[in-house]
Amino acid sequence: MLARNETIFKWFLYAAAAAACLAAQGAVLQRITLWGVIPFLCPLLAAIPATWESPAAGTAFALAVGIACDLLLPAPIPCFYTLIFPLAGLFASLLSHSILRPGFLCSLTAAAMAFALTDGFACFVLWSRGKAAWEAGASVALREFCVTAPWIIPVTLLFRAVFRRTHPDD
Repeated sequence: MLARNETIFKWFLYAAAAAACLAAQGAVLQRITLWGVIPFLCPLLAAIPATWESPAAGTAFALAVGIACDLLLPAPIPCFYTLIFPLAGLFASLLSHSILRPGFLCSLTAAAMAFALTDGFACFVLWSRGKAAWEAGASVALREFCVTAPWIIPVTLLFRAVFRRTHPDD
């Protein structure tokens, strides 16, 4: 068990890593368009750190990322990311603790689940408002995931470095 100061340091490093990714999203990735979509790192920030932490800690961090995204990004409904990202974090953490070891394959699988949850819920919200959303939403979700997939590697390396720095015994 980590001491109180070590725990504070750990979550500070995770928050700094997430802030760096959000800054890259806003400064660099917003200018890159491929297949009509831009890379979207936020689902990665909810899922990938959760693969390295316990289900409770991963879910809490994903909740914090969801709140930050709701404050920074437009969404179909209020608190959209706050509702979805904790589920993505929980699923990612459970995946890494029961099926796959944390790493690139686990991060890829967790990111795919996070995108499926995020875009699936967005389609559901649009569908509930009477708009035809499933086919177009699935197309956008697939293109968005494919454009974002190369970023899984640096994000995984970043959060793995934070985990190794804050858990030297693991």
